[in-house]
Amino acid sequence: MNMLLRLGWNLHFRIFALVLLMGIFSACYLGEERETKPKKPSIPPLEQLAVSLSEKGFYFQPERLVVLTFLDNEGKKSPYGEILAEKLTTELVKKDRFLILDRLANQKVLKEAGLSLDSPTDTATLRKIGEVLKVGVIITGIVTPYQDGVFVNTRLIEIKTGLILKADEVYVRIDG
Repeated sequence: MNMLLRLGWNLHFRIFALVLLMGIFSACYLGEERETKPKKPSIPPLEQLAVSLSEKGFYFQPERLVVLTFLDNEGKKSPYGEILAEKLTTELVKKDRFLILDRLANQKVLKEAGLSLDSPTDTATLRKIGEVLKVGVIITGIVTPYQDGVFVNTRLIEIKTGLILKADEVYVRIDG
């Protein structure tokens, strides 16, 4: 009887050891399978806008342009409008697709004409800005707060016709 008890215990031990080893090996195998691939770095939102607005299309030839200060959805200057317009200007220059006018350098010229980069974006005002700065295209933007950031909706507008040549929107998270 003692021999039978030892044989039963030995059998239970062997089964336990076998299950334990299988668990260890399967964990190692699953660990290899779960290795994550390096994530592609996400493109910052304003760089996405610059890429989208500067993509070659049926119309584009190098054009002189200026980025106006982004307004809110009521046509008033947005608290983030100036910085977002500056950052988009920088990203557009990096894309080397347009001849971008410096916003700060042209502020004085516009002021002398009774205009500014944060003027309302009606067609008549856009034409005046275009004439003063000798640009064929203007980028305007609307900034709309949403949760912990803002939606930035941009338009590439041909001054002569008032047509929107390209438009895009991104969400920019604002850290408190």
